[in-house]
Amino acid sequence: MSTDKSLEQLNREMEVAETDPFTVRRYGQFAQRLPGSVERILDVGCNTGRGGSVIRAAFPSVTLHGVDLVPEYVAEMAPGIYDRLSGGYLQDYVGDGEPYDAILLGEVIEHVPLDAIDALLEAVRRLLRPSGRLLLTTPNPHYFLLRLRYGGTMLGSAHVSAHCPTALTQYLRFKQFSVEEVAGTGRWSSVIGRRLPLPLYGSYLMTVRRPA
Repeated sequence: MSTDKSLEQLNREMEVAETDPFTVRRYGQFAQRLPGSVERILDVGCNTGRGGSVIRAAFPSVTLHGVDLVPEYVAEMAPGIYDRLSGGYLQDYVGDGEPYDAILLGEVIEHVPLDAIDALLEAVRRLLRPSGRLLLTTPNPHYFLLRLRYGGTMLGSAHVSAHCPTALTQYLRFKQFSVEEVAGTGRWSSVIGRRLPLPLYGSYLMTVRRPA
């Protein structure tokens, strides 16, 4: 992919990803949606491991693997969080040959160009076991404060694609995934809960099943 180097650099420069206070809560929401029987999890865009630490604390005996585009994050990761780490794109990730029960994409899909979304979803299908669970969050392009704060767009910096919740749901179903939940998330969710209309939330969370 001709944009590999620039995307890597854009993500390297997006330092807020390392300090975002909502990361811990986001992964806590993921943990709530994972069954107690989960054995193998892949954390895509694992960054510096703050989210992985939440998953590790919730599921101490789980096999937890991580992959990130920025090689420094992989090389400098603190020990004891992930059982295995890899650098690069999910599309190129091989794993260890065993399927995962769950794949986590916390604020990741908006970092993927539109012409690579198909390959991303094919990688998810390849790596998940039948009926395995995909959990993802992404910024909400219909967020009511977007126009006031960010000029009406969430694109820019390392955000190279935008995903309307309705359109992403339809596309996932077209790709034969089962979308079980679409819920508002982000900082406001800790105040107003997650059951109000989606435009009130800066991001949204999807629970998706791989086709059996």
